[in-house]
Amino acid sequence: MLTSHSLEDNVNTSYPFVKWAGGKTQLLSELDRVIPSEFERYFEPFLGGAALFFHLISNRKLSFSSYLSDLNSELIITYKIVKDNVSELLQLLKQYEAAYKSAPFGYYYELRDKLKPINDIEKAARFITLNKTCYNGLYRVNRSGIFNVPIGRYKNPLICDSNNLQNVSRALRYSKAIILASDYRQVMLDYAQKGDFIYLDPPYNPTNPTSNFTSYTEYGYGDHDQKQLASIFKKLDERQCMVLLSNSDTPFIRELYSDFMNYTKEVNVVRAINCRGSKRAGHKELLIRNYIENA
Repeated sequence: MLTSHSLEDNVNTSYPFVKWAGGKTQLLSELDRVIPSEFERYFEPFLGGAALFFHLISNRKLSFSSYLSDLNSELIITYKIVKDNVSELLQLLKQYEAAYKSAPFGYYYELRDKLKPINDIEKAARFITLNKTCYNGLYRVNRSGIFNVPIGRYKNPLICDSNNLQNVSRALRYSKAIILASDYRQVMLDYAQKGDFIYLDPPYNPTNPTSNFTSYTEYGYGDHDQKQLASIFKKLDERQCMVLLSNSDTPFIRELYSDFMNYTKEVNVVRAINCRGSKRAGHKELLIRNYIENA
């Protein structure tokens, strides 16, 4: 267990190194108000860009060990490489960035469709490069699990963000991060204990039929999955874990978590994933928790 002093000395400010649909950077000020003041272990099983993890360790200067997981195996490989092999990754990213800037359109589709990584460092470099240059930073796969997002409209994207990637590597190592490619149910039921702080940020329940984007993996995420998640939330509550969950404000979600509505907060958000700017604002989300601390 690190002291807060050692964290301040060794971990500089870090922030998400990938763009992610539904990322929580814009919601950090609201999340910060409901974070428990003390915990020794932190879980984030729908990892994505890990905005809250980086906020906890960089801005709040909290000391904890972490379990970071996601079902997206390419994302998890990338986190592991950033943690353990960041120097080699940076060397390759510089090459990819130069190749992209010399011929953006051609190199993007060559990297997306033709070039096959031969090791995990190449997989991580490819993942970051495509994430920084694809449309809206959107991660979407087809039913075969193949990434199929078109190129975005960027004049000069920063593909190799050396300083932040080095800081991210330090944050992962100093929090003794255990990084797992796993279904959240297995991680929660196998590892979570009394007093752990768990942040659940699943693919959201759609507010209308046209907002149904859940294709982060080839498996999708539907109503049955939301019901299973609510069941896991209740099991974690019985274990006396401190659980915080974010989801869209829909009648279905309110019904699933009706036992926890006294600890639920409504927040206003902007949905950056919508292609029409006029429809990005005016949305509400729910922050649902099973504890009253910092309410």
